[in-house]
Amino acid sequence: MANDGSVSRQTIDAQVPRGREAELAPLLWRCVVLRSLNAALNPKSKVPLISEMMRKYSDPEIWENDCQVADRRVSAKGKKVLVIFDALDSIAMDWERLRNLTDALLEVAWSTRGYKAVRLKLFLRPDQIRDLDLRFVELPKLVSGATNLSWDGVDLYGMLFARLGAVDDSATRRAFLGLLQSQDVKPPPKTLKSLRTWSLASRPSAQRRVFKAMAGAYMGRSHKKGRTYDWPIRHLADGHGEVTPRSFLTLMINAAKLSSSPHDQVISAEGIRLGLREASKVRVNQLDLEFPWIKRVLAPLSGLQVPCDASQINARWSETGTIPAVMKRANAGEFLPPFNPRAEGDVNVKLRTTLIRIGVLMQRSDDRFDMPDLFRVAARLLKKGGVAPS
Repeated sequence: MANDGSVSRQTIDAQVPRGREAELAPLLWRCVVLRSLNAALNPKSKVPLISEMMRKYSDPEIWENDCQVADRRVSAKGKKVLVIFDALDSIAMDWERLRNLTDALLEVAWSTRGYKAVRLKLFLRPDQIRDLDLRFVELPKLVSGATNLSWDGVDLYGMLFARLGAVDDSATRRAFLGLLQSQDVKPPPKTLKSLRTWSLASRPSAQRRVFKAMAGAYMGRSHKKGRTYDWPIRHLADGHGEVTPRSFLTLMINAAKLSSSPHDQVISAEGIRLGLREASKVRVNQLDLEFPWIKRVLAPLSGLQVPCDASQINARWSETGTIPAVMKRANAGEFLPPFNPRAEGDVNVKLRTTLIRIGVLMQRSDDRFDMPDLFRVAARLLKKGGVAPS
């Protein structure tokens, strides 16, 4: 058991042996939910082991009774208990077991929808839902009520300006407020509700005006290199066009650190390009935590110019024995393989398909493959006219 009340893969493996997922996995997830409810009611009480709870609640009727009682007690206090399930792709090291465990969790999530005080929130990437071939019959209803976590450019710049408005350093705050005044923009409001309607949180025109004062208008001498406001969003997007807040802030922080700017600017175009390099490194390292095979797959592609044909990617992987090496480690239980080895099809196609689904590769209309700058720069692939790898 982790300090945050979650269960480790080792605990799941011990309590739900392979082949018994349909029987025991729903019981395990129900116990996780009830343990969270009880912890909310008695924060100082000793947290029971999952193994003990599974023995106690092997009869589902006992669990239902105790869960309803706990739910009513929490509801009577006017509170809600949110149970979050994240990093679900790490609970098993093979596709069939992962699918069975996830199906069982979806079943439990569906069964608790009638409770008043407890809510289950599952973080599942779209590619996980597709690749796992989940069989839970009510999955379409769950998916229809899902929320897609995405940030557009206005959201990201709004976050940046809100953070600048909340800095503690008095000199920085005075400078920022002076900048806003020079651009006829009101200071950031004090309350969260008012912050949402602040011009720099919701109006692209105001954001463009202020960022132009901070970084200049263009990434070069004219519009041909792109505008400074649009450039970070375009170059930080993955293959699905999505930008994460971490990548955006990493670029901006490093752009400020690495810029050699005119005295009246905070950052420069060159600083933004250097910031992209740092953001690319951080994003690939972050991706490596989710997919421990990703660096082994990208390393052989170093020096390759994109867009390129599939045959060029296949040749690099073949020369370096990439796919056999990745599958050997996956078979040893180090991580979930990048594709289901039992599925039919060429392994090169299956691996490229996985990279497309997680946004690392894009396939163009002429069937050539491209890689977003967010990954390309750190992976050291080349692109004509693009930011060069460090």
